[in-house]
Amino acid sequence: MYRALLLPLLMLALTACDREQAVESQHRIKAGEPFPEVVLPGLDRDDLSLPQLRGKVVVLNVWATWCPPCRRELPSLQRLGELLDRERFRVVGLSVDDNRHEPREYLIDRKIKLESYIDLDMSIANRLGVVVFPDTFLIGRDGRLLMSVEGEREWDSPQVIAALEAAFAGDAAALQGVLHQDVRE
Repeated sequence: MYRALLLPLLMLALTACDREQAVESQHRIKAGEPFPEVVLPGLDRDDLSLPQLRGKVVVLNVWATWCPPCRRELPSLQRLGELLDRERFRVVGLSVDDNRHEPREYLIDRKIKLESYIDLDMSIANRLGVVVFPDTFLIGRDGRLLMSVEGEREWDSPQVIAALEAAFAGDAAALQGVLHQDVRE
């Protein structure tokens, strides 16, 4: 009986160790650090070089069609993008699906008009240390990470919009008060 339990427990322990090593080997960008100068491959548009957005606060959401929390939060990200002044803010989605068809069709079928890019091999997500989906990065006007938020949120609430406006004005701490739960810094 003990042998029957020993093998599954041993396999589980080895899997957990591998995951910890994988997570530890990825650099998790921290608040205040310069955001990596990545180029996002366009889904249905030209590629986007994030350094081109300096001077704006950027909301970069990493998502996938196979992720239910990602799918639930996409409409609120679209609304956030519509509510914010595009001269000062940019809301961008980065799909980690392994093909262009699924995210493109998903967005079209649901009439979601979110500026979208694709990370087919997850190289960008891995570079950013993404291990939970969705994962959203709030990047300051100076190109430094203000904060990152793992998991689903309602992005178009008046509180979040006010906090983003405050972050644009230089008060990044305002984001902490609104988006403090389950936040990775």
